[in-house]
Amino acid sequence: MRTTRRVYFPLTATDLSALQEARHLPGETRDGFAVTEVLEQAQPSEDPEVLEFGALQDAAVAAGTGGARVVVAAADVEDAAVHEQEEGIETAVAVDGPLAQQRLVSLHLGDAGLDVTGEEDLELSWYDITELDLVVAELDR
Repeated sequence: MRTTRRVYFPLTATDLSALQEARHLPGETRDGFAVTEVLEQAQPSEDPEVLEFGALQDAAVAAGTGGARVVVAAADVEDAAVHEQEEGIETAVAVDGPLAQQRLVSLHLGDAGLDVTGEEDLELSWYDITELDLVVAELDR
């Protein structure tokens, strides 16, 4: 039985500042994207890695809404803190917060000027969470 779930969180510049300063993502709840039971039931024969990639892509699209630079954090969250959404995107979840930085495992960054339509897979660069300062510096360029 799984006790944690990989959740992908769209991040803003404010979120990144909070990570640098307070070492956590603030908020009582935070929207994210994960492989949900609904998704697993809808696609029972699909490779789990394909389902994970889909959740990451959904988070990237959400992060790029409004023309913002795409930044997504991946975190391993206690399963009890993850609440699946009843309507909307199959991967949508809400997570009890705040979320401590030690739960974060990686950051995913889209190129500047990336066109986020949700119609094509987005290419994202992968960074270990220990490279947070490098991601922030990249965004400031």
